[in-house]
Amino acid sequence: MINFKFLKLENRKLTKEKRVKKKHQFVLILGIINVILPVIPVLSHRGWFGMVENGWKFIWVAAIMILLPFVSSLAGIIIGSIQLKQASTKPVKMGLLLSCTGLVMHLLFRFVFKL
Repeated sequence: MINFKFLKLENRKLTKEKRVKKKHQFVLILGIINVILPVIPVLSHRGWFGMVENGWKFIWVAAIMILLPFVSSLAGIIIGSIQLKQASTKPVKMGLLLSCTGLVMHLLFRFVFKL
């Protein structure tokens, strides 16, 4: 007979390794998103997404577009720093760096360039 307990433990070990790898990839993807998010309000401010006759209809969209890059960058920095303490891998370092870059871009566009 085959000892199935050994096979089950091996499969659990592989799934745990895959979960850790997915967490590291999540930090990297969140960092990439955080670099793209600050550009969207700038493009909409410049009128690249079209003009709306009554802007007050979409005031909640404007509020989300103003707050989302800041909150998302902070979340990326917090999640990335937690993952960096657990395992210092290249995707985690890149994701943390990109999240910090996204936060700096948001602050530059918002307060320095006043866009």
